[in-house]
Amino acid sequence: MECYFYSQVQDKREDGLHSAVLSFSVPDAGIVFRTRFAGSPAECEYAALLTLLEFVELNPQVFRDRTVEIYGDSFTVVNQINEKMYCTKDLQPFRNMAILFRNKFSYSLNWIPQRENPAQLTLNAD
Repeated sequence: MECYFYSQVQDKREDGLHSAVLSFSVPDAGIVFRTRFAGSPAECEYAALLTLLEFVELNPQVFRDRTVEIYGDSFTVVNQINEKMYCTKDLQPFRNMAILFRNKFSYSLNWIPQRENPAQLTLNAD
């Protein structure tokens, strides 16, 4: 089942963090989720993926007997988790959490252009 994640940074706060809207979409199940998060732009991208992974874990009935294929437009997140790109020390806890989910269920993670990301499209539709 195809799943998509996306984060959109809204603005930089006085404390130096960025306010962002996180989104994920599971089109075949008609699911769209959004929430707010504060962090660096890369942390926000990781948070969007981790939110999706937690949803998959907590809703096995939706994904039973299906291959979970995750797509995102974050080149950094996709390549760091797939171990094709160096991960800085500050992002390692996020990357490690995403990798730990592979011990719970199998998923693939692939990059797609932003314009093809349904999670981004639904976010901008509001």
